[in-house]
Amino acid sequence: MRSRKRNHSRWRRKLALCLILVFATAAGGTAYIMVYGWPAPIQARLDIRPEPRARQGTLYTGETKEVEDGSFWVLLNQLPTIEEGAKKCRIQYENSTSNHYSSRISLYLEETGKLLGSTTRVDPGYYVEWISLKQKLPPGEYPLTARIELFENREPAGEMAVGITLRVIETEEEGGKS
Repeated sequence: MRSRKRNHSRWRRKLALCLILVFATAAGGTAYIMVYGWPAPIQARLDIRPEPRARQGTLYTGETKEVEDGSFWVLLNQLPTIEEGAKKCRIQYENSTSNHYSSRISLYLEETGKLLGSTTRVDPGYYVEWISLKQKLPPGEYPLTARIELFENREPAGEMAVGITLRVIETEEEGGKS
């Protein structure tokens, strides 16, 4: 009888230890991904997915241009302005129907080279009006590099960089001072 209780008790301890190890491994993996991001091959597959915030249509009505094969026409807000503390930036990036490539745009702070925000794949004929920033910035002007990666049938087809300036303005307080 005691032998059976001992075996049952050992079995419970082993099960509890296994569950603790599984949860610790899952927590460690989650923490790693939150701090360092996904491994490069996985991140590349995630980045090539269609941008969920992309809308079909155009932001720049009346502007059309014939784009030769191998070229790319960039339509982008070159002086986006946000209020202090905001993380939503009106980038107004459009991949014109004239373009032959899908694209992805990433914004980097020129001072540090740090990624500030990005989209996933934006197909020709779609636009992204807003981009979420990874950090809040104090008031001022920030030179950014807008890196645009091009894709043809989900395969890399080239890239380009455009210099833009992000303007962060002080939040206007309601009511004003007397």
